[in-house]
Amino acid sequence: MRERRLSAGWSQDELAERSGVSARSISALEAGGRRPRMSSVVRLAGALGLDPETRAQWLAAAREPDARQVAEPEGADRADRADGVGRPGRADAPGAVPGGGPAGSPVGTTTPTAPTAPTGPQQLPMAIRHFTGRTRELQLLDDLLTDVTPGCGAVVISAIAGTAGVGKTTLAVHFGHRVADRFPDGQLFANLRGFDPARAPVDAADVARGFLEALGVPALRVPADPDGQLALLRSRLAGTRTLIVLDNVREAEQVRPLLPGSNTCLVVVTSRNRLPGLVALDGAVPLALDVLSPAEARELLARRLGAATVAEQQEAADELTELCARLPLALNIAAARAAEHPGTPLEVWARELRDSRARLDLLSAGDSHADVRVVLSWSYRALAPRAARLFRLLGLHPGPSVSTAAAASLAGRPMPETRALLEELHRAHLITAPERDRYTFHDLLRAYAAEQAAALEPPQGQAAATLRMLDHYLHTAHRAASLAYADDVSWQSLDLAEPAAGVAAEELADRREALDWYREEQPVLERIVDAAHRTGADVHAWQLVGAQVPYLLKSGLWQQWQRASETALAAAERTGDLGHQAHAHRWLGQVHRSQGRQPEAQRELGLALGLFEALGDRPREGRTRLDLAIAHGEEHCDAEAVAESRRALELFEAIGAPSGQALALNSIGWYLAQQGELRKALPHCRRALELARDAGNLPGQSSIWDSIGFIHHRLGEYHEALPAYHESLRLRVAVGDYFLQADIHTHLGDTHLALGDVESARAAWVRSLAILEDLQHRDADAVRARLNRCPPAPQPPRSA
Repeated sequence: MRERRLSAGWSQDELAERSGVSARSISALEAGGRRPRMSSVVRLAGALGLDPETRAQWLAAAREPDARQVAEPEGADRADRADGVGRPGRADAPGAVPGGGPAGSPVGTTTPTAPTAPTGPQQLPMAIRHFTGRTRELQLLDDLLTDVTPGCGAVVISAIAGTAGVGKTTLAVHFGHRVADRFPDGQLFANLRGFDPARAPVDAADVARGFLEALGVPALRVPADPDGQLALLRSRLAGTRTLIVLDNVREAEQVRPLLPGSNTCLVVVTSRNRLPGLVALDGAVPLALDVLSPAEARELLARRLGAATVAEQQEAADELTELCARLPLALNIAAARAAEHPGTPLEVWARELRDSRARLDLLSAGDSHADVRVVLSWSYRALAPRAARLFRLLGLHPGPSVSTAAAASLAGRPMPETRALLEELHRAHLITAPERDRYTFHDLLRAYAAEQAAALEPPQGQAAATLRMLDHYLHTAHRAASLAYADDVSWQSLDLAEPAAGVAAEELADRREALDWYREEQPVLERIVDAAHRTGADVHAWQLVGAQVPYLLKSGLWQQWQRASETALAAAERTGDLGHQAHAHRWLGQVHRSQGRQPEAQRELGLALGLFEALGDRPREGRTRLDLAIAHGEEHCDAEAVAESRRALELFEAIGAPSGQALALNSIGWYLAQQGELRKALPHCRRALELARDAGNLPGQSSIWDSIGFIHHRLGEYHEALPAYHESLRLRVAVGDYFLQADIHTHLGDTHLALGDVESARAAWVRSLAILEDLQHRDADAVRARLNRCPPAPQPPRSA
């Protein structure tokens, strides 16, 4: 020790200040005049920065009995005995070494060899052989080993939180084994049973007694009162390098008394709750554990079933991981079942799990700790009654996410109360919050919630909650459409019934908020439409589609639009509503037309036209004729397109519909231009622009400006074409019409190239291509061909 101190350039007083061991004791130790206490050796080794091997040798030497039995100087190192019962590790405490190992080396041995066995308790459970992934999380935990503030004395704590079955304990134990050599004074482990339904959570004092026993403190020296036991544990751990894993914690108060006041220790806490108090007050570093990534889940299956098996059946393996929600517990159970029948294709196991009602039954290994339903139930049973009810009702929501307002409608409760309950579920890791005010959970939790709703909510209660949910989305979507598409002929206000009591529709203020809501909720709306039709709420199903058609059309979401329209048609046919059937046929015709399927488009549009004529709905008859004109134009039948547009114009003039007239005139002008009759086309478009302006029809104005720009381009009047296109683009952006922006960018590029501005042409086509590729639209190939044919931009001349 003297050599180490002198090589560091420290006096005995400086070493005393750095280690907390008195200068008198250091002097006595260096002179060989006293026997070292284990706690003093630990502190001195830490202060001197000994390497693990040298430190282990020091600790082994400190355990050797002193043949001379040198008496301790009276009053020396009294701080080391402050607990009043004899500090663990003193010479007068039999076997009192870190971890409770025996003092047991032969008397007279003075030069120990490096130990071959750990010197402290090794309580970590067995590590999982097929541990997979978690690279990021392990790195965060590794970083904690260096996260020590010199002199502050604060213990470093990590709080691993996550839902049931996500692998919190597995990660903590795996990490513990990885770094065990960094904690030679021992690794302590305790399951605090925070969510055990059969037994009460373990009290901190009970944990302390178990730890003291493991650390070799004689029972006679353990105080009878809990506070004394906890104080003794903290004293015993002070200055040691010990890893403490506190597993399955319910709340911060359960572990706070167990925290040592020493930054040489590391405490890892796992919980299904987020333990915000431990983070805020005790400086714990939170580590939220999510389900495995797709790659990690596939790797886990490969480790359990063999890499060749998974590689040969990759599609089935990937489906299996998703059906297990990439939840480690579920994946391990599924893999164990598959491993028992090595010749059975993975597709068989995937097919069994596709039935969400039977999935939880299948994901059980006959053990309460290896049964997904049982493990999830432990978290659910810990909830307060109102939170448990909200969790059940969320099982009625089709997902993939739910807003606070939608959850409030589902529960029929006020927003502030619902927000608080959602946060309670979030803290319990029964739901996650990927973004502010939006919540979700994986499919196994959804299945469990739905199962609880079916078991505990009466049928009329489930029906009422479902109606409130449908009304929430219907009335909010209708509000969004009225804000975003009030001046668009694609939108027709719906005749809605009053929402059910308890419905909290979203409060949307303007077009921007409306479009943002559509973008956020679009994946939810798809499932809500299906849920409405599946539960027999056919009027809701049709109206939900009608309220989102303008957004789907303008956004170019063709597949979603087609599925929604097919569901709307099925719902309308089931109710026998001819008007609703006519609209659904028209929507399907528009989808087919936009996707280049013109025969199917003309068939659907023809059915719609016949129904609108029979019903006497002349405005919709006129608009359907314009749809047919576009279908003719897509097949380059421009004369038929002009004729159909003229029939539509006659209808709109007869009923006095200026917006309809504007669209019909623009359609006539466009198809005349396609026929090469440019001078005849331009007056039709200019008249159309006047009518659209008077009607305040912004989308119509955008289309007309695009036609005017196109005609000027064809006439060679490129400088007149550019401002027309720019105005058209400005209006398209303003109304949120994503798809048609691509057309305008394409036309702008054509005009820039005609003017010799290659750089601007390429930039415009690149913007167009980005939109079309995003929408996977067939027109992308034509724009890509333009870019491939485009000459390179001229290089600026080099300076001399």
